Amino acid sequence: MKKSNQTHDLTARFKKLIRNFSDDSGATTVEFVLWVPMFMFILMITVDVSLLFLRQSNLWYVARDTARQISIRSLKTPAEAESYAEARGTFGGDVPTATVLMTTTETQVNLRVPMAEVGIFGILNIGGRAINLGNSGDLIATVTQRLEPI
Repeated sequence: MKKSNQTHDLTARFKKLIRNFSDDSGATTVEFVLWVPMFMFILMITVDVSLLFLRQSNLWYVARDTARQISIRSLKTPAEAESYAEARGTFGGDVPTATVLMTTTETQVNLRVPMAEVGIFGILNIGGRAINLGNSGDLIATVTQRLEPI
């Protein structure tokens, strides 16, 4: 006897649950309309910040590679090194500004990209002004390396 009573209770609960899902009051639509823009905004911020980190990593790689090429004397002049770094550092259509300082013992490579050019959705460029990193609004990679002995 007890089993049939429990089965009846479960069936009644299941029917009540189905009735709640078939409610046409529109409450689900309102919640959807309220929450979807927030989730989309979070998704867009995530994509832009991910691209920011990817671009910064790319700048570091190119700056290290350029400094290494100067160190082993594959690149002889600062102008040649700057054009090498700018060509290798082009990523997604934005070209970095390269500055190369060479002395007799070491070299320093600076790559700079404006923050306004990073990202797909432009969320990092709030109100026409990019989020400041280092009070310049630019992504910067600086590498200093000693020259290899001849």
